[in-house]
Order: sequence, then structure tokens, then C-alpha cells
Amino acid sequence: MKKRVLLVAMLQLFMVLGGCSSDSGDEATPEPPVVVVKTPKMISYSKNSGEVGETITINGENFPDKVSEIKITFDGVSATIVSSTATEIKFVLPQTEKILPKIILTIQDKEVYNGITNGYGASIAILPARSLTNWVTQENTLKEDGGIPRILVVNDKVIYLNSDRTGARVYRTLDGGVTWNQWAVNGFGAGFYATKNDEGWSHTGFGISKIAKGGYLGIDTFGNFGGAKDIQTPYCLYVDDSMTKGTMVTQFGDVYVTSNGVDFTKAYDAHLDEQGYDRGSANKSIEIDNDHIWIGGQKTVATIKYPYVLFKNNETDGWKEHYLQNEPNSSAVEIAFADKANGFVLISNAAIYKTINGGDTWEKIYSGEKFTKFTFKDANTGWAVLENKIYKTVDGAKTWTLDYTHNQSIKTIVFKDNVVWAISTDKIIKRYL
Repeated sequence: MKKRVLLVAMLQLFMVLGGCSSDSGDEATPEPPVVVVKTPKMISYSKNSGEVGETITINGENFPDKVSEIKITFDGVSATIVSSTATEIKFVLPQTEKILPKIILTIQDKEVYNGITNGYGASIAILPARSLTNWVTQENTLKEDGGIPRILVVNDKVIYLNSDRTGARVYRTLDGGVTWNQWAVNGFGAGFYATKNDEGWSHTGFGISKIAKGGYLGIDTFGNFGGAKDIQTPYCLYVDDSMTKGTMVTQFGDVYVTSNGVDFTKAYDAHLDEQGYDRGSANKSIEIDNDHIWIGGQKTVATIKYPYVLFKNNETDGWKEHYLQNEPNSSAVEIAFADKANGFVLISNAAIYKTINGGDTWEKIYSGEKFTKFTFKDANTGWAVLENKIYKTVDGAKTWTLDYTHNQSIKTIVFKDNVVWAISTDKIIKRYL
């Protein structure tokens, strides 16, 4: 009996020792290390827009330092990677068809989530590289089908234009045509004017609106016109940067001026649509300031219709009229001034007249191609549109040579600050000087 008890006790001791030995062995085996996977993150771009060939930086976190592990595409077009660190990837903007292509960053064959908020849908605007020898094009994101009766370029970023399609509007871009927003109502392709402060006037088709900074789409008829109840459509509007001193010229030659931005007085009446006078109209204009304004159109004299210019070209003489008696049965379809003295009128019968004294006298300078739009850098250099072609003159409109051919009709052309802008439905066409 004693031997049996002793045997059981020994077996229990061996089991305890075996268990302790097993526990001791487990403690000696090291646990596998915890691997922390750091997810790459895009935070911002060094610039939200740039030109083809420009180097841009993506700022972020947990990027690899090996360029071979990184791929960046814009609508499928690969960008050249310059360098990479944990927080920056530098790359070169490629040429793309769209101005706001979709950007995809891939690291080690895995797409990185793009949560950047920059007003461009997390993309980067890719503009054409500047050239001093060739015309360049970029996508026209506005894509208006109608014509462009009037365009106002403030600088290389800020442009205003109206469309003459049904439900016409004034559109504005603040980024050189990358994006456009509606700035004002504009009926019948009529006049509008925007100051450098993003304020201005626009004719809505029902009255004149005073446009606040940033644009106003409602109809806000304003102004005291001395009791006049019927103000015809003004194709000429100008107001200074203070929004106080301004001029309005209606399609029938009624000139109204204001010095406080509210109270208007009639400064001149050309009687272009009144009983007892010969009928006419004024609908194309160019304004430099309140004392230098020119409006082109047509006036009937003794039953014959002539090209007509209504203008003010200095501070003292007041408003004047001039009709081109050598061009019967035609009208002024465009008017442009390079400065306060040198101007040009485009006649519907394919003639161009030039003035060197602000409009007091005009000389026929060209007769040939039936251009539709033109613009001038100075008294000698200018560009004109004929359907899908742009012609250039260097001798004050006496001769023209083909300078550029597009694949669509060109709607308008304008020069400002050493850049020529032309616009078709799908493209903005630029020439840097």
C-alpha cells in the first residue's frame, strides 16, 4: 500500500515538473514583430495650375524615396517623376487634351486616394507652354455655341465675355479660362462693363443692372434718367473703378452720363430713331475712359445707309458724329482703338478705315477679305478673323498675311498686355508677344 502511494506521488511530481518545463519553453520563444503599414497620403500641390513642362510638387506623407515605385498619370498620360522623399514628389506636367485632366498617383502598383480640395476637383490645371514663335491652344471649358458680341480682357487671368445665344449671359474667368462662372444677365448681346474691382454694369434686356463684386444674376434696374421712361438697349456702357462716373449710349444714339452712379443726364442725342430724322443704329463700341468712347453702326442719310461712328475723343469737344459717305449701303460691323488716337473701323463690304486723330477724320486703308473681327496692338500691328483663320498686319491694316489656321470658326479676337486671345467653341487660342 505504501509503495502504491509513493508511486502516485512521484507521478504527480513528474507532471508538475513537465508542465513547468513546457511553460518555461513558451516564454523563451519570441513573439513575431508587429508590422505597421504607413499609408501614403496626398495633402496638397505646390501649385494648382501650371504650364506643360513645369515642375510641380505633391506634398504628402509616407511616400517612397524610390522614383521607380511611383507613377503619376493625367488622363492616362504619364508624367516624368523628378524626385521623391517621404513628404514630397516632384514631377513634370505632361501635355494633355483637357485642361483639367484626372490625376492618378500610384505607389507600388496601388492607387493612392486623392482627397485634395483645391477648387479643381483635386486636379491640376495644365495650360499650354508659352511660345514667342507660335500660336498655342487650350481647351475652352465654357463651350458656348453662340457668338461672342463683346469680350473684355482685364489681364492674363481675368476675362469677361457675353454670348448672343438665347438666354444670353456675361461669363467671367479668374484663372485664364480654366473655369468660367456666370457674372451677369445680358440680354440681346448688349453692352456690359466690368471694372478691375469685379464690379460693373450690364444690360439685362429689361433694364440696366448694377453688378456687385463677384457677379449678380438678378435684374436690378437702377438709375434716374431724368424722367425718361423708354431707355433703348445700350450697346455701350462704361463706368470707372469708383462706380460713380459713367457713360451709357443706347442703340439709337442717346448718350447718358452720370457723376454719382445714380443720376443720369442726357449729354447728346443723335436722333437715330426719331420722327423727322433719318433712321440708324449704334451697336459696336470701344471704351477707353469716359472721354474716349467710340460707337459704330449705321446711319441713313437721304435714304442711303452709311457706316456711322458716334464718338467722344477728348474732354472738351463733346460728342461728335461721322459717317463714311464713300461706303453707301453698308455699315460699321467692328470698331477698335489701339490708343486714344489710332483706331480702325471694319465695314460690312470688306473695307477697313483708319483714323490717327481719334475719329475726326478717316482714311480708307484696305479693301479685300471680308473679316468679321479684328484687334490691334498699336497703330501698325493687328490681327483679323476670317472664319477659321487669323490674319496679321504690320503696316496699319494696309496688307494682311495668314498667320494661323484653326479647325473651327473663330468667334472673337482681342489684344491685351502682349497676349492675343482668340476663342472658338472648343478652344482658346493665344499668341504671346
